[in-house]
Amino acid sequence: MPVKKLAYIYSIILVALLLLLPISTAEIAYTFDLHTDGEAWYVIEYRTLLDSQARIEEFNDFKQVVEGNTTHKTEFETNMRNIVSQAGIATSRPMTASDFDISVSVQNTATGNYGIARYSFKWSHMAEVSDSTIFFGDVFFGSQYISNGDIFVVKIPPRYKVSKTTPQPDIQRKDELIWNGPRTFNSGEPEVIFNKGTSWSLVAGILVLLFVGAGAIIFMRKKSHQEGSNSIIEPRKRVTLEDEELKSLEVPHAPVSSNMILESDEDMIISMLKEAGNAMMQSEIVKMSGFSKSKTSALLNRMADDGLIQRIKKGRENLVRLT
Repeated sequence: MPVKKLAYIYSIILVALLLLLPISTAEIAYTFDLHTDGEAWYVIEYRTLLDSQARIEEFNDFKQVVEGNTTHKTEFETNMRNIVSQAGIATSRPMTASDFDISVSVQNTATGNYGIARYSFKWSHMAEVSDSTIFFGDVFFGSQYISNGDIFVVKIPPRYKVSKTTPQPDIQRKDELIWNGPRTFNSGEPEVIFNKGTSWSLVAGILVLLFVGAGAIIFMRKKSHQEGSNSIIEPRKRVTLEDEELKSLEVPHAPVSSNMILESDEDMIISMLKEAGNAMMQSEIVKMSGFSKSKTSALLNRMADDGLIQRIKKGRENLVRLT
């Protein structure tokens, strides 16, 4: 496909939905919630301050269009499927778009009431994954512009760290990178490279086992020496992690196997979700885990903050999905 045509196609990735949204005063957040397999939830959120009767009426009119006309959602799906299809051709990755959703709500805050229009869908193979590295940004062809007040957000995949960003983000948090408008991105930008970080909890666990084993060996040797000899006790040998003995330590009567390692509450929920195809209703998690509703809710809040799960409102319930 000619490069010029590709540039045209990808220049509309960030602005295609503006044709669908009749709210000229909205600020926009473009968010890519990236997963470790290269899949991403693409979320476009329009936020407008309802500080006048005219804006309130404008937003209410738009809400009626969304809730009473399936054509609006159909146009959104068609535009996004076309973009994703062309991106798959350009990058030679088999991309699909699915799980489309549009929601409209009013949010009350200390600074006023805001009308929120949220568009989202799942984009498979949006980023390239190679071994322990994720490459983000090759789907953007041609320049892209975000206006004043708009933001572009990339969520950092769980257990990955950022090794390169072009251009540098205006804000970098533990779990996300943020670029503020007004800004023009060049072709292939923003580009982000993620590498899988070291699991420090695993390292700490190994060190604990080594020290426990070393302590047990010292205790057993000291006891045996005291019982078998009245001679002067030699100074205790200092045990360090470099000793050859530690390479083959076996703690007497305390074999360690994977079956004996207790799962944390979070790991238990993750295992349940995997067995259920990566998604369950929150009420099902309460029943299967045996936890109380309040404990389950607190656990899921913490897991969502850590980027391990997503909670999607489905009627009066929450759908819990692994990230």
